[in-house]
Amino acid sequence: MLLVSCNDADGPPLRLHAMVAFPPQDTILFDLPAATRRCSDGRSLLLESRSPEGSGVLLRLRYRDSLRSDSFPIVVPDDTSAVPAAVVAIRYFIRDTPHGYVLDSGSVLVRREGNTIEARGEGKGIENAIRVGARVEFRDVPLPLEADTVPCNYQP
Repeated sequence: MLLVSCNDADGPPLRLHAMVAFPPQDTILFDLPAATRRCSDGRSLLLESRSPEGSGVLLRLRYRDSLRSDSFPIVVPDDTSAVPAAVVAIRYFIRDTPHGYVLDSGSVLVRREGNTIEARGEGKGIENAIRVGARVEFRDVPLPLEADTVPCNYQP
């Protein structure tokens, strides 16, 4: 099965490409607009991408003093000790059924150039007792210039 989300030509640029490999044979692909937000802790950045229909990816990058090009290991959301680290959550649909999970292994390669960021990640997580792989790629996403921040704390 192949599921693709499309935008019209007048919409924002598609900056996320995601692939979920759901065993045994489903592959879900989606391309969506993406944006960044600074977290209020001053040491995290949130990359978010979502469609009105509900599919999307949320990537939180935790860094030390400043965000720079580096490889970030993927951790689960409640692991607050690992820095640098990446938390990746994915939501998608198979037919009309929503699915969502958090990656618990893998890595995200981050490349920062001026006021844009690229992030390419690959990992796996558990969804409905099945180990599911995913690849996400954020391309040329503008970094927020203003000081506006959002809380990014994990709450179980």
